Amino acid sequence: MASIISFVLCLIIIGILYKNMIAWEGVCRISRGQALLPVLLGLLSVPISFVFFIIIGLGFKAVTGFTPTEGPALLASFDHALFSAALNEELAKLIITLGVIYIFRKKLRNVYEYMLIAGAVGFGFTLIEDFVYSTDLAGLFMRLPNITVHVMLGLAMGRHLGLARYNKVTGRGPVVKEYLLAYFVPVFCHTVFDFFAANMLIHAGDNVETMTPEIERTVYIGAGMVLIIVIPIFIFQIYIFRRLKRNAANLAALSFRDANCTEQENANA
Repeated sequence: MASIISFVLCLIIIGILYKNMIAWEGVCRISRGQALLPVLLGLLSVPISFVFFIIIGLGFKAVTGFTPTEGPALLASFDHALFSAALNEELAKLIITLGVIYIFRKKLRNVYEYMLIAGAVGFGFTLIEDFVYSTDLAGLFMRLPNITVHVMLGLAMGRHLGLARYNKVTGRGPVVKEYLLAYFVPVFCHTVFDFFAANMLIHAGDNVETMTPEIERTVYIGAGMVLIIVIPIFIFQIYIFRRLKRNAANLAALSFRDANCTEQENANA
């Protein structure tokens, strides 16, 4: 039941936000097909990321001799955040985003539309992830405050992909650098978030018969780490989307195609 509630809340909250994000572009907007396809394909990024999770996990163990969740708690928290989540999930979303961009390569006009596409892929990813991990009310309430994290990571990815194309067309800046940032900026942010929000210290008391004061302190530190990241990100996401609303027109002005809308494009918007 909690998984279904989480899915519905995610669909409503991010759906309304995404609709507003599309409207912020102005008169020239992406079509319904451009808006919906990345969300639907974003659903596929979850199973794709699981394949990468297995490959990266096997590679990590082959090199180090242990899995990303083994070892000292803080090191395991970092390894798990980077090698079991950030690298594989962001790579899966990047592949889907590039696929959608290729499909609509003749229709996408500006940097903001690249951001919408990548953010929509993050929307699709969130729908599945929240359904899978919100198995109880505790999980639901833990994930709900930061429900737009994958959308924000997508916006960062799309911005750099858009700038890469803009710089390539206009010759005004680096191209390869922006492509690299499109992957590694989300990976870095994702790793930092998961290092705190999904740290191993909070599980120190799992599967132990006697809860010692030392284990209790470890669990409290882990819970503190969660609060350290969850509360600021909750506030930060409000700031990000308010800023995006103000800057949408400027991002849409970074155009690499004729910015004039055709009658058909207006009809589809």
